[in-house]
Amino acid sequence: MKTLIITEKPSVARDFAKALDIPFGTMENNNYVLASAIGHLVELFAPNDYDLKWKRWNLDNLPILPMEFKYKPISKTKKQLNNIVKQLKRRDIKRVIIATDAGREGEVIARTILEYGKNKKEIFRFWTSQALSKEVILESMRNIKPSTSFDRLYKAGQGRQFADWLVGMNLTRAATKKMGDLYSIGRVQTTVLSLLVDRRKDIDNFKPEPYWQLHVQFYNEKGNWRGTWFKAELNRFENQNKAEEIISQIDKSTGIVATVKKQKKSQNPPPLYSLTELQRDANKRYGFAAQTTLNLTQSLYEKRKCLSYPRSDSTVLGTKNVDMTKRIVDNLSKTYPDIFQGMDHNNLRKSNKRVFNDAKLTDHHALIPLKTAPHAVDPNERKIYDLVLRRFAAAFYPPCHFETTEIITKVNVETFRTKGKIILKPGWQVLYEREKTKKEDTQILPPLQKNDPAYIKDTCIEQKTTTPPAEYTESSLLGAMVRPAKYVSKQDLKNVFHGNVGLGTQATRAAIIEKLLERTYIERCKKALIATKKGCSLVKTLRTMDQTKLITSPEETARWEQYLEQIAQGKGDLSIFLQNIKRYVCCSIEEFKNNTTFVSTNSSVNASSELGKCPACRGNIIEGKKGFGCSKWKFGCKFVIWKQIASKKITETQVKQLVSNGKTDLLKGFKSKAGKPFNARLRLDTDNKVVFDFR
Repeated sequence: MKTLIITEKPSVARDFAKALDIPFGTMENNNYVLASAIGHLVELFAPNDYDLKWKRWNLDNLPILPMEFKYKPISKTKKQLNNIVKQLKRRDIKRVIIATDAGREGEVIARTILEYGKNKKEIFRFWTSQALSKEVILESMRNIKPSTSFDRLYKAGQGRQFADWLVGMNLTRAATKKMGDLYSIGRVQTTVLSLLVDRRKDIDNFKPEPYWQLHVQFYNEKGNWRGTWFKAELNRFENQNKAEEIISQIDKSTGIVATVKKQKKSQNPPPLYSLTELQRDANKRYGFAAQTTLNLTQSLYEKRKCLSYPRSDSTVLGTKNVDMTKRIVDNLSKTYPDIFQGMDHNNLRKSNKRVFNDAKLTDHHALIPLKTAPHAVDPNERKIYDLVLRRFAAAFYPPCHFETTEIITKVNVETFRTKGKIILKPGWQVLYEREKTKKEDTQILPPLQKNDPAYIKDTCIEQKTTTPPAEYTESSLLGAMVRPAKYVSKQDLKNVFHGNVGLGTQATRAAIIEKLLERTYIERCKKALIATKKGCSLVKTLRTMDQTKLITSPEETARWEQYLEQIAQGKGDLSIFLQNIKRYVCCSIEEFKNNTTFVSTNSSVNASSELGKCPACRGNIIEGKKGFGCSKWKFGCKFVIWKQIASKKITETQVKQLVSNGKTDLLKGFKSKAGKPFNARLRLDTDNKVVFDFR
């Protein structure tokens, strides 16, 4: 009799075939039969599969609450599903081993396939997050457990799946019918959208305030250094007069070096890449969208076979992968000697917990190179491969050792701080030596000692302006999705996000961003992601109601995850969780039905009245795709304020200032054609053209 092994992806089936001496062609020998899924092969019924009345989007037919959830084949992978079902029906198959990913989703993928195939055979579970070397597969096969040991994990996975379906299907239809436009609502995507909406609101409402800093250039026989005035934690002035007053007080005075603090420090190499961290780095360095990075990495994994499985949130390898890692390092060192020549081979051992740590493994180990990249890879694939290669090599380099210096110079009663940093031994940073360092870290300081004289060479009052929060880039948004705890107030819910739980998963975060773009809730503006009018309208509407506002907060996702984890641990009940979700859906639908204050985002009158009147013809200012213009453009009015002026995004607040006052406050962040930054006001000239005002 034989054992059927079901894997989640064909590449894993090939690993099993190598380890168990199974021919690639037949994927079968005297003991085993291999069958592979391609992720999910079945999906939940659509509403109209349960009842034809739900095919038509009608508010009166809501809520949609199936008595029992059912699955159907996903059409594009039906051939793969039929193959597994065919193997399950074989009489010579005695038992089944689930070898899908070691996690909640992997459990759901396998169990739903087995339920659809009406499996009656005994089921066991293969479980490991280590890289699938022959040794790991053989050892884990000796330690398989009955699938019943993982029933609670399956229930938690079902709970997540059913709850997302209930909320998405019902609230999407309710919002669409009530708000007069197509809207999509989902637990994670709506929460992520709310982060972008809140950031746009913060930027639009931000009022820049000027401040001044006082810098003094000191000197003595040992050299020169620059100090910045500070008092306690304050290092700025709210008005220039106070800074000038201090200059007059210290003029012609001689100061002393009050303290010189030197500290020798070290910085360990960065951890190995998870998919999200790779996406963040690729966005920072190359401007790649998260989906682009995923596609490139997937190609390097599937087609080029030179990277490991990419959809991982781990940043470590397993302790059983040390020998495999040594082989990879030896092979790559021959092709890339410059990259690996500085590594410390003593780090290639189990005791190196920064790299080899079973306790921190999740469904998959970290993303690493497996072999040399083929010459045929395209330039963008090469960039991704190089990022992963350098991060992998850096993990085995010695730490970077450096010395920081803080000098406090005192003149009369005023104090000035000077900071500097010297790299003693670059260690792993030699692999990234082209990267820029912070300005304050590059100051070369003389060998000063306490009580050394400090003569004043020059003084400088620098005027600056407070800046609004930065626009989200894909990199910073991914960071917020990975670590959303700071957006949660309750400590027990914060703790939910302190592990590997975030908004979305490694496999879904890029798709969530693309979905928000596709549905025009957000738009790309160079590297920035900005909430649109439609996205702001949806979040604003949801927040006007007691129940629906919950889905705009990361706290609600934390509550879901908290209870799903309790189910996985046997401390929670799936039926109670779903009852609560259904109650939430019913209350939300009732709120939609009873609310009479919805305004469609297609209403240009409502939008324009908020922005002001056209200074040229007194029409309404409305928002277009590339600029803010006049509603009477069809009648010949050509007034426009572009959304991007000299590389700076123009906010609604600034548009309102410009059309009502004829000018804005002093704005920071413009760039000339040569790339040089400058500050200026925007002003309307006599022809109502937008011009710069440098006064």
